[in-house]
Amino acid sequence: MDSTLQKLISLGLDLDAVGLIQREDDEGYFCTPVGAEILGWAGVDGIHYCQVTGLGETVFVVDPMDGDDPVHPIAHNVTDMLRLLLACGDMAAPAQAHMFDSKQSFEEFLIKCRPDSETREVLEAIGRGLDITPMPLPYKYLKELQDSFDMGAVPYTEEYYEVIG
Repeated sequence: MDSTLQKLISLGLDLDAVGLIQREDDEGYFCTPVGAEILGWAGVDGIHYCQVTGLGETVFVVDPMDGDDPVHPIAHNVTDMLRLLLACGDMAAPAQAHMFDSKQSFEEFLIKCRPDSETREVLEAIGRGLDITPMPLPYKYLKELQDSFDMGAVPYTEEYYEVIG
């Protein structure tokens, strides 16, 4: 497990509140890449976050409900993922960034999904506990990463190809 994630978990915070649920049963789905280490779960639709052996520290979102395109990179590493979390208030925005066609639509989503006071307290505790700050320009960061990443490098199971075609 990534040391930054271990430190985050050791803080004892309610990570469910920010969409980074920790589970004992970290069994992936048909579209979870081969060699994935699951970092956390969104809590809906099987969405989870992982790093993949052989692909460095890159963090991916896996969304089994996302048709033919269920895997997307969302951060260069776990620290950047958490900085995106601080900037966005929840993991939902980074997870869905590939669906937004403009910075404006991404920012409108952030406004609609503003965290409540309890969630803000969790976010502030993450920032303090890990000594990190929110990611500046999260949409730009996400789009640049996604536009530059070679998705052909992601290894999938035979089941994935049977389901997707």
